[in-house]
Amino acid sequence: MTVYVLGIGSNENAEYQCRRMISAIDEAFGPIKVSELVVTRAVGINAPDYVNGVVCFESDINIEALKQWCKSIEGQLGRDRSRGLCAADIDLLLVFDWTEGQPTDEIIDQINESWFRPLVVDLLSHHDVWVF
Repeated sequence: MTVYVLGIGSNENAEYQCRRMISAIDEAFGPIKVSELVVTRAVGINAPDYVNGVVCFESDINIEALKQWCKSIEGQLGRDRSRGLCAADIDLLLVFDWTEGQPTDEIIDQINESWFRPLVVDLLSHHDVWVF
């Protein structure tokens, strides 16, 4: 089965919204693994700080269907792309198969948002334990 790693974030009622994203992901794809939630500054816009985290799960869903699902959940949780506030942001960070080994540092370094990288490394270093 394929392993998907999603980055989640919000800067509008942020911790609550992150918990809602985690619950939606768990309901659709559980069991899941969840990183700690961290606070990061908004980049490129004048907006409140974000709360971000990483969620990992195994599934046989195809990538395009997963991306559509993520956008649907964002909409259900109140995402309005015309505002500086972000109720829900769910991005696909990484896709791999455990049978091919753990992703290398080179692959993880390709994740655009640097604040997600240590969360991904920590989460994947415990790949035998699924939580939530």
